[in-house]
Amino acid sequence: MERMVIKHLSGSRANQVEEFALRHHNELVFGRDNSATVKYDPDRDDLVGRQHAKISKDPSDPNGFILTDLNSTNGTFHNKRRISGAVKLNPGDSVQFGPGGPEFIFEVEPRPDNAAKATRMVDAGRTPMPATRMVDTNANQAAAATAGAVGGNRPTGTVGKATVERMISQTVQETKSSQAKKFGLIGGVAAVAVLILFGAVIGGAYWYSSTRETALKDEMTTKTGDLEKKMADGKGLSAAEINDKYGKSVVYIEVAWRLIDTSKQAQVYHQFVPNNREVLSRLMGVNYGKGPIDPTAGGAIPVYVAVGDSYEPILTDEKNALSVPIGGKHTGSGFVVTNDGFVLTNRHVAATWMTTYRFPQDTPRGIVITPTGQLASTSLVPPPTDWVPANTKQEGKQLQGNLKGVDDTLDVTLAGKESRMAATLKQTSDRHDVALIKVDVPGQLTKVEIFDNYDTLKKGETVTIMGYPGASPRVYGVIASKDVFNQGTQMKIIPDPTVTTTNIGNIIRDSDENDKNKRVSVMGDVIQLATGSTGSGNSGGPVFDSQGRVIGIFFAGQQADAITYAVPIRYGKEFLASE
Repeated sequence: MERMVIKHLSGSRANQVEEFALRHHNELVFGRDNSATVKYDPDRDDLVGRQHAKISKDPSDPNGFILTDLNSTNGTFHNKRRISGAVKLNPGDSVQFGPGGPEFIFEVEPRPDNAAKATRMVDAGRTPMPATRMVDTNANQAAAATAGAVGGNRPTGTVGKATVERMISQTVQETKSSQAKKFGLIGGVAAVAVLILFGAVIGGAYWYSSTRETALKDEMTTKTGDLEKKMADGKGLSAAEINDKYGKSVVYIEVAWRLIDTSKQAQVYHQFVPNNREVLSRLMGVNYGKGPIDPTAGGAIPVYVAVGDSYEPILTDEKNALSVPIGGKHTGSGFVVTNDGFVLTNRHVAATWMTTYRFPQDTPRGIVITPTGQLASTSLVPPPTDWVPANTKQEGKQLQGNLKGVDDTLDVTLAGKESRMAATLKQTSDRHDVALIKVDVPGQLTKVEIFDNYDTLKKGETVTIMGYPGASPRVYGVIASKDVFNQGTQMKIIPDPTVTTTNIGNIIRDSDENDKNKRVSVMGDVIQLATGSTGSGNSGGPVFDSQGRVIGIFFAGQQADAITYAVPIRYGKEFLASE
């Protein structure tokens, strides 16, 4: 056995199939509480308790499982029989929460050879549950019958929607059946009279039932449709409501990458030389005197090569005491765009070698040589600010085919979780700072709704930014190992997304080939945000509009000016064939 499978038959999750890997889940808790492993809709599945029941491994049987009712109000039914406490659960068994409540089939995959479904037991002393419960159409009696069926905790005079629908259907069917018998016994004129009478009765019954059903639907809309109603009214969602709805979609990303020479599969380093004029003289064949090249630097200084009007680091695959590896570690943000684990983020988060390289802060000023090895200038220069490792040019030749970036670590963590999931880089945009990565997880992830409104977006509109800025205090989980062969305690970050509300400061649009009047933006197409309260680490996080739809991807900022920027979501939609 590798995983537990829940095949939902009815309720808000009807026709859904969820899978839970046994290596990650020893038990499943079912309920309407946010902490439940399998969470039901708090309004539509009102027969389900906050923590209704659980399925756990049987400690006495490595291939067995136990179904336990967690003192639920409406009861747990195993193969249509209400249980008390715990019972053995076999693959193929049905589980239902409350009479007429959500039902599912329990399975394991692959199913063990000896895991045949248990023989259904019949209790001779118990009256079998009728297929359809008979109720009086009187509202008070129906409410009392409903309250009794679910333990007596519903207030008198209120009836569930499902109960009302059954009452309406049953009333119409019974009336039709009764009148049909009369039609068979009455001839000619009497039949016409009965038909007229029947129409009046059915019309009255239909009017009465329709009135009651409409009233109940209105009540349900008040309870469960607050968010949708606000959207329809144009009032939008608050930042708190957006967080409640999509907070689970915002993921924390950890990255460690390096640049390699693909011909040798070797790490690439930045070449340094001793900070000594005599050594430099021997290397260059020119007498530069004695003493350090740069008195303010340490024992070594970096070497750069002139390329056109700029310069870039001399690269080598030889590791020595003076070489510095090209690569780095960082964190970022992203958001789930499909239920099966595709995640949008920034290109500079997931494929860092394809963006401007950030040299270590302690990198000293260095020397620049020509492609032929001569000293280009006696002046020392700072690290270049425009070098992209993937686009390296040296000796006038494009070496992009020989150099490649690789992610040694590309881990994704869901909000509030401690387990890291390995991701793979799927695609990078050639036009903007966007990348698509993928995690493979059992079950369905919560995805965002995306909406491209870049052409109609206006200044001043309210937006909500979510992500994991580095400036936000970290929360760590202390994880004690239960594995006797790998004992110890780990400290892992438990990500909790930051929510920032701001507005659109400006919409900056670059020209495309169809524009008659050409204009050029130094940043391309971007959405300018009037806030600086996010920052580094938030890169790749979603920007929501007032309706809770993602319209942009946070990617850059100017800390000195307290201005940040987002990539229009259209550059992420290009990856999604279904959009």
